[in-house]
Amino acid sequence: MTRARSLASPASDHAARQRALWGRRPRDWAEHAEPANRLLFEAVLDAVDAGPGLKLLDVGCGSGLAVRMAADRGCAVAGADATPELLGIARERTPDATLVQAPLEALPFTDAAFDAVIAVNALQFAADPVAAVAEAARVTRGGGTVAATTFAEPERCEGTVAHLAMKGLRPPDPAEGYAPYALSSPGGLSELLAAGGLEPRRAFEVPVIWEHADVETTVLSLLASAGGALAVQDAGEPAVRRALERALTPFVGEDGRVRLRNVFRVATAGVPKEA
Repeated sequence: MTRARSLASPASDHAARQRALWGRRPRDWAEHAEPANRLLFEAVLDAVDAGPGLKLLDVGCGSGLAVRMAADRGCAVAGADATPELLGIARERTPDATLVQAPLEALPFTDAAFDAVIAVNALQFAADPVAAVAEAARVTRGGGTVAATTFAEPERCEGTVAHLAMKGLRPPDPAEGYAPYALSSPGGLSELLAAGGLEPRRAFEVPVIWEHADVETTVLSLLASAGGALAVQDAGEPAVRRALERALTPFVGEDGRVRLRNVFRVATAGVPKEA
């Protein structure tokens, strides 16, 4: 197949919902949330040997910090995201990058267009994670690498307190699950990559401290997430702010800075070479 796959209606509806949620506070996401994961981006780029001449695609690229970092390493970079507001900032950061609005399950690139594809904390938000992995595999050349990340178990991530504080303000929805941790079980990422037709290679963990100058900056970073948008939608911003300020209190240092220690899982897999 040499064209992007068409997107079924349920996945299209899901992409529209995600777009609406992630596009509400794009500057706060770019300035406060995304930089907190810089160490994770570095680890993922190292895992795919990002360097001069590598053709790299970041799916779910958000406001494009990882794209910028890959470009600084000399990669030929591209990014895809469902949210135009975030892509606008990504274009400001890396004007020469190929940046497109697209859901994870229907990438508008030809087969084998890239040497490597990365998906940083993105696959758990896909309507169909297996289809998203299959698309990443399709646009990666034979022998190339796909790398993905997700949170480790909730109890190993201090950021969980903030996620739960926001989720607790919303009506229970058993069908919704707990999206940030949907792939957090041991082996979950590698199993997903294999289900999408890839050959698992390596799995490892990266400890990351989300550090912010103060509580207000931390709150802004969390309100910019999809979980923050949903909580504000259901409970109103004042209630969400109060809940987050209470949840963050144990993590405020004497210097006023907030530090949340998290663990992320990284898995890499290879695209089978044609016989």
